[in-house]
Amino acid sequence: MDTEQTEYIPPKKNFWERHYRQIIYLLAFACVFLGMLQDKPLKLNISNATRGLFDTVQRIPEMRREKTLETEQSIAEKKQKLTDLSNNTGRKRLESEIIELEEQLTRLKVDTNGVLLLCFDFDPGTAPELQPMAEAILKHAFTEKVKVIGNVGYNPVSAQLGKNIMDAAASAGGDRYNLRVDGKEYTFLGFRPNAFMVYLQMGENIITAYETDYANNDLNSLPIMRGIKNFNEIEMVVTLTGYVGGPEMWMNVAKTKFGKPLGIGMTAVSAADYYPYIQSEQIVGLLSGLRGAAEYESAIKLPGIAMKRMRPQLYAHSLAIVLIIIGNIEFFIGKFKKKRTR
Repeated sequence: MDTEQTEYIPPKKNFWERHYRQIIYLLAFACVFLGMLQDKPLKLNISNATRGLFDTVQRIPEMRREKTLETEQSIAEKKQKLTDLSNNTGRKRLESEIIELEEQLTRLKVDTNGVLLLCFDFDPGTAPELQPMAEAILKHAFTEKVKVIGNVGYNPVSAQLGKNIMDAAASAGGDRYNLRVDGKEYTFLGFRPNAFMVYLQMGENIITAYETDYANNDLNSLPIMRGIKNFNEIEMVVTLTGYVGGPEMWMNVAKTKFGKPLGIGMTAVSAADYYPYIQSEQIVGLLSGLRGAAEYESAIKLPGIAMKRMRPQLYAHSLAIVLIIIGNIEFFIGKFKKKRTR
């Protein structure tokens, strides 16, 4: 018995079903383009993670004054002990400690507003998120007359990028700060292999660890290094990285071994793993992706590239949310129609 076969004719598609991909791409392009055309910065709420890093950088000059006073008091106490000590061996050890503290005090008084160590551990691939952070932090430090040492831990490719960022920030003060001179108010040390061992050696003597800066100038000849020997003369460390594992290395060295406040800037995709370190007080703050950079620019009241990039991102994210809502509505309408046709 022959069975009559009927050819299946698919239902006719409407305009949306035929061209929805092109429409979505066009809407996304329009959102980004319109966002780029608007210069007015967004009003952002500053998160606690960003505020913690900002407040610590802001406190660097105060931290230097506290460290100077603490060293002076320690010298006075040891000199008092020295007058009461009759043991020759004990006197020699105490005299040596006093001499070391007096040398440190001399260095502390050279840079009265303190020193920040900024680690540029990012490459051109992650620079769109991390470079605005570096620029904002540098401008903040220079505004507060804090001296800055820059270095690279992981990737030698990052060295030239870090140097360019520091040089650009040094000359971008406008009415906030005068031109910062390389070798005097800031210096860039560049890259050395075996980052962990280099960081440990910096805790003993930075000049021994690097010998020259990125431009191959002898560190002993740089005015900025007259007030800096090791981590004793550095108030804070900030690492900006796109590499997982980099912040942990600095936690072990800067925070655990030398007791220095540590701030972190991470790409948005990796930042979530580091928020628990704020609660445990292993880091003072965290900048997360472009949003973190924009929040920092808002905190220092100096809108930059991050604030400009936030509006296109906001429009694109808003479009994605709207499309998700429309898709869910379409799904439930289609499901309801199928039930009615049964």
